[in-house]
Amino acid sequence: MTAISRAQVLAFRYAAHDLDPAAPDQGGETVLATGIQDYPPGRSAALALRLRTSTPPPTVLLHSIRGAMHLHRAADLPRLAAALRIEDVRDLPPQSIGPFGADLAGEGIAFDTALDEVATAMRTAIPDGRSLTKGELSGLVSPEVDQRLRPRCESCGAAHVHDQLFRRATLQAGLAIEVDTTTPSQFRYRPADPLPPADPVESRATLVRDFLATFGPARPAHLASWLAITPKAARRWWDLIADELGPVELDGTKYWTHIDHLDRLQTTDPTALHGTRLLPPYDPLTELADRHLLVPDAAHRKTVWRPAANPGILLLDTEIAGTWRQHRSGDHLTLKLHPFTTPPTQLRNAATPDASTIATQSNASTTTLQLD
Repeated sequence: MTAISRAQVLAFRYAAHDLDPAAPDQGGETVLATGIQDYPPGRSAALALRLRTSTPPPTVLLHSIRGAMHLHRAADLPRLAAALRIEDVRDLPPQSIGPFGADLAGEGIAFDTALDEVATAMRTAIPDGRSLTKGELSGLVSPEVDQRLRPRCESCGAAHVHDQLFRRATLQAGLAIEVDTTTPSQFRYRPADPLPPADPVESRATLVRDFLATFGPARPAHLASWLAITPKAARRWWDLIADELGPVELDGTKYWTHIDHLDRLQTTDPTALHGTRLLPPYDPLTELADRHLLVPDAAHRKTVWRPAANPGILLLDTEIAGTWRQHRSGDHLTLKLHPFTTPPTQLRNAATPDASTIATQSNASTTTLQLD
């Protein structure tokens, strides 16, 4: 079994995520294949992509991985819909679906049947050229579906389609998300451009390959966490490409990589990758479950991954070396950098290119970098 180091894994992901300023612009293709989470809506995904490429392909915002909003290549919608169409509610962990999953199973309702019913109602509710808010769409769809799919919600005092089912059904209905740039965090649903359907088995195999291209090496448990499916379901997905995988040893633990990536893992020189990057909250680099690998120090992990409102990430070469937050006053943007340790002398100058991109993305006319 090939032994690899943590430094090699970080270098592999750094390159795969198009973060090397000296490398050719890949158009963000690798991270778009697995998706760039957008949270709050309209705040992070477009910036994460802009920091990686000046030539992105056509994109679309969807409820995809875990039902969360992610930015993807527009052409990938059919593949994602086919791959993420959960047939059995028991493939979703309780923390994802709550007691609603047990209720569906008890009623003998297959989850894919529920998805199809809600998706059909959504397509009927939104004809071409129209867009609706989530409340408007829910108000039209909920009365049209089986009452067992619309439990009473105590927080809003109404019966409506369960939120996780609603989110996942928008993907099956081919609905894209439009964020109102004038009112941050406000969004609407509209029909995406129609494309031919994809094969579900091959779509899942492709998604696992894309996962390993972006987040590898990994283990089936990492795939389960990323997709918010049970370990048993993740193993079925994993086995679709089992003959394409090879084991590697990382800190005494067996991981798996796609055989096409092994040479790159072994030959990439971590000491040759240099750059200072300012990545937004919920950047793809931080989205895998192996937080202990990314940030070994427990106190530092608590500053990177918060219960709510994650900060941006300060990346020095291939290491997460601190966080940053922004404050806006009029047209002026202040970025406050919080390195974990004493920063390099030239940190402010090295961070200026990304700071300028962040300011441009937020339509700020001037920006200031502050070191804490």
